[in-house]
Amino acid sequence: MKKQNTGLIISLSILGLAVLAMIGLVGGVNGAVDDLEVALNENTANVILASAEVKNDTVVSVPILYYDQVMDECVNLYDGDTTAIRARQFEWDTCGYHESKLETGLVGAELDAEFLPVGVGGELLSNSGLSGDSFSRWFKSVEGKSKSYASVLSLTYDDRIASFGYRSEDFYPLDEIDLAADESVNSDGHNHLFTLSLGVPFRVLADGREEFSIEADDDTWVFVGNSLVIDMGGVHDAMMGRFRINEVGEVYAAVGNIEFAYTGVTLNEGDGAIVRIFHADRNSKSSLFGVRMTNMVPNVMNTTLAKSEGSVEVAYDPANPSYVAPLGESLAVGPDNRQSLMAMIVIQVVTLGAMGALVVVSISVAYRYSRRDRNQVK
Repeated sequence: MKKQNTGLIISLSILGLAVLAMIGLVGGVNGAVDDLEVALNENTANVILASAEVKNDTVVSVPILYYDQVMDECVNLYDGDTTAIRARQFEWDTCGYHESKLETGLVGAELDAEFLPVGVGGELLSNSGLSGDSFSRWFKSVEGKSKSYASVLSLTYDDRIASFGYRSEDFYPLDEIDLAADESVNSDGHNHLFTLSLGVPFRVLADGREEFSIEADDDTWVFVGNSLVIDMGGVHDAMMGRFRINEVGEVYAAVGNIEFAYTGVTLNEGDGAIVRIFHADRNSKSSLFGVRMTNMVPNVMNTTLAKSEGSVEVAYDPANPSYVAPLGESLAVGPDNRQSLMAMIVIQVVTLGAMGALVVVSISVAYRYSRRDRNQVK
């Protein structure tokens, strides 16, 4: 009798183990699905950056080109009514106190073949000559007019708000350049009258959270790819421009207190894009400059941080402005929770199917032994 029940006991044990395994697998699949849903909903900048070990105070070093602009001497500025003061300006047709005012439309809506703005001039006195050859000195080295200097701009990460930023109210990056005194410094001791250009490549998340902001006095233009999205031209006091990317990749921008408006630029989720910034310090009064990228993922050369320095280098080459880092060279290819979870779910579903087949076989075997035992008893 014991021998007759052995097969039944074995088959029932297999059945029990298979059922327990199925229960565990079902729980695992449900958990993986839940994790996948979280990953899909939270594939945000802070999650991606954290997966690449970008922590608070990590620095992204962005290549930047500065152009020291030779002065156009203005000597008929006066302190009161009697004492002439010396001020350095460039691209001013006449000396004097020009109105501090924003003027849009000084550059074209698209970059040229060299990925530089195209000057088209303006109506205000200080902007009327900004076109053609007179504008070429702004972001190129032109003999007797401008000279370029390569450097880096350090954007520091704040993990509380997933934001890389830089800001200075005394922004005089060329103060250390050793030039003749009559060319390098103003009466306040600073080297005013410079321009700059830089690019920051980034991965488009299109999650509705990405925002870029820039704060500066005097001419500032921001392009996404080749298209102008922030236009703050002219000699003016400090003001802020911003753009946001919505859930379908549309870029909306605003300057000052105006409402955000669609720029006509649409980006694709997962693609690489470049923010290109062009700025000029065009008066001798002050120099403020600040940049912030919030909930955005800048592309860097690799995902291995320089542990001793806590910094990474952005994948942008000023000598080749068309270069966008492949995703394989960027933070964007940090651990991809969605892919790993999908693979886990597939494996578990296949295993669940195999366990289900085992249960069916076990039930069949148990039923067969049960029938045989009943027949033998009879």
